Amino acid sequence: MAVPTSGVLTMEGLAQEVLYGTYGSGNVISPIHMYDLINGGNSAGSGNSYPAINTSCTPNPHTRTSLQLPYVGCEGCLTINVYYATSIGDASNLTTGSVLYTDPALTTPLSNGSPSFGSYRQDGFTNTIPSNQRKCSSGCFFDFDVNSSGVIQSGFSCGCP
Repeated sequence: MAVPTSGVLTMEGLAQEVLYGTYGSGNVISPIHMYDLINGGNSAGSGNSYPAINTSCTPNPHTRTSLQLPYVGCEGCLTINVYYATSIGDASNLTTGSVLYTDPALTTPLSNGSPSFGSYRQDGFTNTIPSNQRKCSSGCFFDFDVNSSGVIQSGFSCGCP
């Protein structure tokens, strides 16, 4: 069973879904803390110990906070800000397979040809970019392509003059 898409939701029902996959049935020991339902375990004091959520599926609300990869564009093109999940950490951790978005809510993937070009570059010569928001070292640029789902493709590179 799954969590209902309409009607009133209950903490007990959510706990049953997490523990047994059966919203509305199954024995749950009180109290139920939302922190434990989201993060797994019972460190907040829940009566049950909950399994960790599956973070490998996308989109995943657990990873819906973002960090910015500023000043992305291409030579002669407009500059945009690009965002990625905070679970990646500093921009230097971006790799093939990382997903990039055009909005901080991480709902609209950056795609090949959007806004108006296919290959992207983070300008490494803009001194205002903090080091944790640079994929490459200061003075170097980051060239990359994404597929239609915003996934960084193989062959990305850092270029240093």
